[in-house]
Amino acid sequence: MKVDPLTLNDNDPNVIAARDAEKQLFDFYGLQATDHYVLLPDEGIRVKVSEIGTGEPLVIVPGNTGDVFPLASLLAQFKGRRIIAINRPGGGLSEGMDHNTVDIRRFAVKTIETVLNSFKLEKVDIVAHSMGAHWSLWLAMDCPERVNSLTLLGNPGNVMKGGPPFLLRLIIKPPLNKIFFKLLMPTDKSKALRSLKTMGHSSQTLAAQPKALGDCYYYFRLLPHYLISFTSLMENMAPIIDEQQLKQVKQPTLFLLGTKDTFASVETGGRIAVAMPNCAFHTISGAGHLPWMESSEECGDLIMSFLAKH
Repeated sequence: MKVDPLTLNDNDPNVIAARDAEKQLFDFYGLQATDHYVLLPDEGIRVKVSEIGTGEPLVIVPGNTGDVFPLASLLAQFKGRRIIAINRPGGGLSEGMDHNTVDIRRFAVKTIETVLNSFKLEKVDIVAHSMGAHWSLWLAMDCPERVNSLTLLGNPGNVMKGGPPFLLRLIIKPPLNKIFFKLLMPTDKSKALRSLKTMGHSSQTLAAQPKALGDCYYYFRLLPHYLISFTSLMENMAPIIDEQQLKQVKQPTLFLLGTKDTFASVETGGRIAVAMPNCAFHTISGAGHLPWMESSEECGDLIMSFLAKH
């Protein structure tokens, strides 16, 4: 079904600023990205895919609204791999959309599958975060022949009742979500990372991040399609993946969860891992919902070692 894609104007100062901030962040970590645009034919939406490096393909499916840039420090750890990073609709300078207009599971699976087909990738290793991990679990269940292995970062979406902490649950409920979103929008770029505190990240961790990361969070949230893309995604929250469904995920899986992740406790993470037949579970000490932010090298080493085995 065709939806009304929310396009971006390349001459919009906020689009220019967001693109420049992402480039500066990638440059900081030595990442050279080539951008491609893949059309989702059923919906008429263009998705930006960032290709980095050479070697065996490694598909990245980010969380939140779908921006790849928060993963930059982790992507730098994947030496010798060809990174195919999907900026999900609404994020990362992909076109935006009202997620309430689609069947979210079908749309999620079709989005990833369309990118794989566009790059002529038959079966791939996937590294995914949060909502992107939820989408990737659906792909693993619905199209198991396309997924060689899964790496899940942070609480993997709406799985076994894991999900946003109480404050964020209040913020994402319509109609107050749009009001709260605007109230929480930082007017000072130096405070752009403050929302990550609610996800379990310490002030010390956030202060250690490169300035370009804060600039990305600031400018990407100012994009004209961001509000509707974000709030509609939260309104059309992915249905829960329960224990019985997780048993269908037979692919080798690595699950990394920060001990300070406010979206799921370590105990919940353990239950999620046990439900999957072939899952290795590691906790990242002191890390929040984006576990690589505290420990990019540790996460990178665990992932590269896991990929080497599978």
